[in-house]
Amino acid sequence: MEALSPDLQRLLQQASIEDRHAVLDLSAVEAFDSAGMAFLIEALQEAKAQEIDLRLVGVRPSVSDFFSLVGIERLLVPDKTAPKRNFVERLGDKAIPVIERVGAGKDLLLEAAQTLVDSSTGGRRSGKGRFFLELEHTGIGAIGIVGLIGFLLGLILAMQAWVQLKVFGADKYVADMVAVSITREIGPLMTAILVAARSGSSIAAQLGTMVINEEVDALRQMGINPVRYLVVPKVGALALATPCLAILFSTIAIFGGLLFGVFVVDLGWQVYIEATSDALQAGDILGSLLKSTVFGSLVAFVACSLGLNVKGGPVGVGKATTGAVVASIFLIIVFDAVFVLLLRVGA
Repeated sequence: MEALSPDLQRLLQQASIEDRHAVLDLSAVEAFDSAGMAFLIEALQEAKAQEIDLRLVGVRPSVSDFFSLVGIERLLVPDKTAPKRNFVERLGDKAIPVIERVGAGKDLLLEAAQTLVDSSTGGRRSGKGRFFLELEHTGIGAIGIVGLIGFLLGLILAMQAWVQLKVFGADKYVADMVAVSITREIGPLMTAILVAARSGSSIAAQLGTMVINEEVDALRQMGINPVRYLVVPKVGALALATPCLAILFSTIAIFGGLLFGVFVVDLGWQVYIEATSDALQAGDILGSLLKSTVFGSLVAFVACSLGLNVKGGPVGVGKATTGAVVASIFLIIVFDAVFVLLLRVGA
């Protein structure tokens, strides 16, 4: 191939003077290696730099196969490095999608409220029958995992409390610590996180798939309001199921702590139950129910909003599912902090 170098130079010089078209005949080339390919790519790049159309003819099959393996066209693509963006532009790229999602969630919330107030917006189907299906899926279907996590967490919390309290000879306060911490904070918080991971992801994936398959548009064509038919039943089901699951979680967690207190700490059944009932107040249970209801509604609205605004096919469905879980857990933590300030600090 080195013998072609002077010929190529003359060919390119002549083409630049004439019509800027050149033809390189490779019919005599029987073998090819990486050095020859590097030389040829350099010649093609130089021709491209001089705006000369250099074409290859007479390429043998063996050489053509070598070209396909190397991907010569890909190697000739110029490197298009994206211009550097400043901090404000990068911040805007991150903030704009978040603002759009918040706006979409606000619009969905307002539309859902409107459908509840004005029954005429529901079309021929209001989705009342779907409420019980959603309640079965989000509530009854989650009893197993909620009960298991609650029992294990109650045991763990009782163990940790006993390790610390026995140093001061306050073993009997294990029941108080487990009951109050579970009912006030851990119960509704962990239940909401489990609901977000289980039901929130499922709702986002379901609605996102319906959007991709144009099923939501089909509902509108049939005169059915998708918000009233799909969103409202899911929000109502989670708003009702989450506090029920939170009570179940707290009850089983307290029972787990009771087993540890009776068989390890040796407090006695009656002593543990009396200590638990004395430590708990009606406000603790009502606060747990209130927080759980709000958390469940948040999870449903976030999942429905992201699911109904899916773009980009199956990849978009995956992103919406992940985003629903992450955003729901974030909002649960934020609203829990607000509840702590309102219910505890304010009191």
